[in-house]
Amino acid sequence: MNTISIDDLIDISLQAGALVLENGGETYRAEETSVRIARALGAQNASSFVAPTVVIVSATDSDLSYHTAMRRITRRTVNLKKIAQVNDLSRRLASRGKTSNPRQVENLLDRIRRTPEHPDWLVTCMAALSSLFFALMFGGGWMEAAASFVIGMILRVVLLFLDKFLLNNFILSVISGGLISVLSESVLILGLVPSSVTVMTAVLMQVVPGLAIVNAIRDLISGDLMAGTARLVDAFMVAAGLSAGSAFGVLVFSHVLF
Repeated sequence: MNTISIDDLIDISLQAGALVLENGGETYRAEETSVRIARALGAQNASSFVAPTVVIVSATDSDLSYHTAMRRITRRTVNLKKIAQVNDLSRRLASRGKTSNPRQVENLLDRIRRTPEHPDWLVTCMAALSSLFFALMFGGGWMEAAASFVIGMILRVVLLFLDKFLLNNFILSVISGGLISVLSESVLILGLVPSSVTVMTAVLMQVVPGLAIVNAIRDLISGDLMAGTARLVDAFMVAAGLSAGSAFGVLVFSHVLF
């Protein structure tokens, strides 16, 4: 570690692990990425501990004294492209067999972090299309599919707007469930669809925490019990928020109408 201080080494490793975790990566992947980056930068002894809201990295300096740093994770989303880029970078550095340039690694991580997200219009269109095809998959007709398409588009526009306010996942889930139920009941009352159940279910699939549940199960299977349990509880809280919002929306809408 002659070309980089131990503090800088740990900081770069933290950046790599945080990138994986913030974009929906599994616990074991964030830990492995942090350790690979640290070793590629010259660390002899490096270890990492990751939970859904924190990344901790430890490494030893030339005097074999341990140094530890942590980074709090406050924002989590899903971006598989960034996960793949960080994972590929860490594997390429590990396979080189020599100490990497720390500034170059840091610049590459920064470039990955600044990778443009998908444009809002594309996200909105894909979300609407997913709702449409879920309606067809659940046995609905083309009218249910069309209603799901429109409601799915409205939901995604609202979520993109609310994303600026950094609301927690539970509140967003309650709002999403309420909006979906109100709009689904509206198209039923207008006589556009024979049943609101298919429409509501199809649009809800857009915000169901499927990836979070899968990652939680993978963490539990791999032995990361604390991280897996935390992810599972978080996913169930999102599901509970969707259920509460949907029930509240239906009850309020029915009360106002009748």
